Amino acid sequence: MVAGKRWREPFSTVALAEGFRSELLRATGKGEAFVVVTGLPVSHRSKSAAMSWYKFAVEYVDARWPHLGGNSRKNIAKTLTATTIALLRAKPTQFAPAAVRTALREWAFNTNRRPDAPPDVVAILKWVERNSLPVSAWEDPEKVDEVLHAIDTRLDGKQAAAWSRKRNRRILNVAMKYAIRRRVLRGNPLPRGEESTAVTKTANAVDERSLLNPEQAALILECCTAAVHGPRKQ
Repeated sequence: MVAGKRWREPFSTVALAEGFRSELLRATGKGEAFVVVTGLPVSHRSKSAAMSWYKFAVEYVDARWPHLGGNSRKNIAKTLTATTIALLRAKPTQFAPAAVRTALREWAFNTNRRPDAPPDVVAILKWVERNSLPVSAWEDPEKVDEVLHAIDTRLDGKQAAAWSRKRNRRILNVAMKYAIRRRVLRGNPLPRGEESTAVTKTANAVDERSLLNPEQAALILECCTAAVHGPRKQ
């Protein structure tokens, strides 16, 4: 129980569960503070709190770069650009929004081009790095919702296409798995089963207005017969 809220976490074995329980008891015994939004001791978020999201995203791109094709690189850059902007402490009012997006998409998240970024791009990226939230921001469910809304929304404010939303969430899920392997995050903060793109519902009932009536059906059959065998003799 943390701040009146009960937290639960599943483990595959009793030994793992007992080990985790022992960690919690040790933290309590040392008088360690617990994070209200996660229910975990602050020591469990030390690594994620120490690394900015921007630094992690750049490192992630560099790790994946040699194994990706051109389209995959572009898609990852687009998704990470929207995510990074959503994880800034403040809006970059001193820079044009388009310039910030271009600096991230075309330079920061491009392993080959980043070293040759022009001075104006470098200035933007330095500002982004200083103002990027830590990776531990993903431990806040409200911030996760903000990021998901950002990657689900087009620049004109309208909802992105279903395939685009699904692709963006798939890319973020892979990035989260990388963060877990690097022990930057303890678990995937993205909602399960919500690569969620709303599925269009279809009705099972047939609209009778779309059906042929007997006269129409007879006429169509007669035309088909005439096309194959010629017109019937009167």
